[in-house]
Amino acid sequence: MQPTNGQTCGAYLQPYANMTGGSIYNPAATSDCEFCTASVADQFLAGVSISYSTRWRDYGIGFAFIFFNIFAAVVFYYMFRVRKSSGKGIGEKLAPVLKLFKKDAKKENKGSEKKKTPQSQGQKILP
Repeated sequence: MQPTNGQTCGAYLQPYANMTGGSIYNPAATSDCEFCTASVADQFLAGVSISYSTRWRDYGIGFAFIFFNIFAAVVFYYMFRVRKSSGKGIGEKLAPVLKLFKKDAKKENKGSEKKKTPQSQGQKILP
């Protein structure tokens, strides 16, 4: 922002900085004032529920997440790409699970009415 004519950035922004907090980075400048609403990073981090006192817990959670994902990726890779003990393909291994999602053509819809076709009602079909 630009201060009014003849004022420095420090004189122009000091009342605002005292009221709201923050830092003026170039108080002696007469143009292009640089102001930050947070004077220390803890002010910003408090807004996103992060504090310096819980830093080691937060690092631990982050590294546990990373190591779990690496472990899970290696296990799944081994299960589906390396292990070949049964000779079955992935489709055969997952057949019991996939069977649950397939529609069985032999089963009839019980409780629903069969749709009547024009032939069953004795009507002629026009070409």
